[in-house]
Amino acid sequence: MNIKNLEKLKKIAKFILPRKFIYPVGNFVVSLRFIYFRLYRKFFKPNKSYIAVCEKNNITLFPPEWTSVNLENSDIIINLEENDLILENIQYAYSAHTIEHLSNSTVKRLFSSIYSSMKKGGVIRIECPDLDMLLNDYKCINNNGRVLTKRMLDEVRSWNMPKVDGLYEQEHIMILAAIVSYFDKKYNMPLPPLCSLEEFNDKMRTLNNAEFGDWAVSLLTPEQLSNSFEHRNWFNFNKLRRMLEGAGFSEVTKCDSEETHHGFRMNIARKHRDWYSIYVEAIKK
Repeated sequence: MNIKNLEKLKKIAKFILPRKFIYPVGNFVVSLRFIYFRLYRKFFKPNKSYIAVCEKNNITLFPPEWTSVNLENSDIIINLEENDLILENIQYAYSAHTIEHLSNSTVKRLFSSIYSSMKKGGVIRIECPDLDMLLNDYKCINNNGRVLTKRMLDEVRSWNMPKVDGLYEQEHIMILAAIVSYFDKKYNMPLPPLCSLEEFNDKMRTLNNAEFGDWAVSLLTPEQLSNSFEHRNWFNFNKLRRMLEGAGFSEVTKCDSEETHHGFRMNIARKHRDWYSIYVEAIKK
């Protein structure tokens, strides 16, 4: 019962069942996935050559033969900001929506650790938010009616951020929330840093995408950075390619959500965030 089959089951349920049955069926599917994961792990060990960075065993959104790496509830428990990941004989390394929660120095160390422990011919696959996709759409560079921006604003509104003097209802603050955030203990939820509309528009007008991303990250205070692991970084293809090549990887290439250019093991692929994500693969020669 792989991820794609479970997703198909969910779609069929949504199509044929009345709305009031959708949540019970969804919970049933999640339970099946949990049972399958636990049964697999009872009789088989995860494959140490398949590494899934920042997946949790108690959520089981990834196939059970992959070895999970996370702060908690995983096969390898580690704080990547404080420690190097020690591995060996890696064939496939996968990371989905993780590196935007890490500092640049940590991402470089992570890529280097994976490269040094990877077999020749091994493949790394990274999925993360694409800053270029978001900002180019916001600036209407592709003239597509800001479709992604509208969807992102709807997504951020669903977080139900508190309306502090209306500040968190402002469009530019919600766009910032899609790039950087910190965990606010008072409201018990992620919040973006704040800035004026005038400053935001000035930076949007005068900075390129990479410079704008750096500026957005700079709005986070040291205290906000130290107290949470929310979005603290940005990536686009150029930055990913530079970091992966810096670690030693070759043939860095951009992929679609359900395609591989280097024969990656795609049973772990998920496409529910492909509307704002970039997918990048590279190999160790």
